[in-house]
Amino acid sequence: MRALFRRRRDDEWDRPPAPAEVTLQAIGFVRNGVAKPRPRGWDRVESRLEFLPEHTGRLEGIERYSHALIVAYLDVAAGAPEKPETLTLASGRRYGILATRSQLRPNHLGVSVATIVGHDGATVLVRGLDAIDGTPILDIKPYLPEYDSVPEARIPGA
Repeated sequence: MRALFRRRRDDEWDRPPAPAEVTLQAIGFVRNGVAKPRPRGWDRVESRLEFLPEHTGRLEGIERYSHALIVAYLDVAAGAPEKPETLTLASGRRYGILATRSQLRPNHLGVSVATIVGHDGATVLVRGLDAIDGTPILDIKPYLPEYDSVPEARIPGA
C-alpha cells in the first residue's frame, strides 16, 4: 500500500473507483457541558476533545499550532425529523441546505476552526468549537493559513 503514495509526479496513475458508501469511526468525543445545539455564543465555549487512547501519539505537536480544524459527526442532527432541502435564513433569503452552515446536512458533518488552548496526552483543550457535549470527533488537523485562509473570499450580503 505504501508504494501507492510513492509515485513520481510524472508517473501515470489510474484512480481507483470511489466508494459510494463510506464508514468512519469516531477518534474521540467533545466534552463541554453544552447540552443542546444553539445558533451562537460558541466563541466563549471551551471544549475538551477527549481522544481515544490509541490516538494519543497522533496528537504529538498539535499544541504548537494556534488553531485546528475539527471534523465532527453531528449525531443529534441525524435524528432530526426535518430533512430540509432549503432554509430561509434570518436575512429572509432562501438557500439550499448545502449553501448554509446548518447541521441538517445529508451527512451531518461539522467542520470548525477552533483555538487550541492546550494539549495533554489524549486531551486537547479548544475554544470556539460549535459542537455539543458528546459529539463524535472524526478528525483534527492543524490550521494552516496558506491553505485554510482566503482573505478575498466573498459571502452573500445580509
